[in-house]
Amino acid sequence: QLAWVTLAAGLLAVVVGAVNVKDFFLFGRGVSLSIPESKKPDIFRRARAVLAADRLPAMLVATVFLAVAANFYELLCTAGFPMVYTRILTLGEPSVAMRYLYLALYNVVYVLPLAAIVVVFARTLGARKLGEREGRLLKLLSGTMMLELGVLLLVAPEWLSRLGVAFALLAGAVAVTWIAARQTR
Repeated sequence: QLAWVTLAAGLLAVVVGAVNVKDFFLFGRGVSLSIPESKKPDIFRRARAVLAADRLPAMLVATVFLAVAANFYELLCTAGFPMVYTRILTLGEPSVAMRYLYLALYNVVYVLPLAAIVVVFARTLGARKLGEREGRLLKLLSGTMMLELGVLLLVAPEWLSRLGVAFALLAGAVAVTWIAARQTR
């Protein structure tokens, strides 16, 4: 039964990764896992309502509503990575130290970039939009990582229990993205 879960997680990761890599080369065309442009004005309108709230209870309610809406869209766009990562951890029985190392790696790869985006957005209050080039490069980075994880889940899932492999996957995705960034200047 776990073999089917591994197969499903691997296939999902390959599909999600391929779509994100496609978005680097064919941005705005075809299938995409980005938040649709039609939904962005609604999210921004709700964010402005939070900033405009003059009373604490109203601000808290608006914040909760905005968070739920934004997380719903984010979940639809990014659910693949946490699912694949969770499956990788369930493939073996890592020691307590390895669990903490994997948690740290997850935070570095997934949580810290999201936190940085939130901090930058909060400091600039959206004054500078993420450019198309930066968006495409982020798609390439996440897509490459998902493709790597998916292929390994399909071909050699036991390799994912090795911390060195996890770091090599991250280094490979960063290297591909760095090369693409240099080529698209």
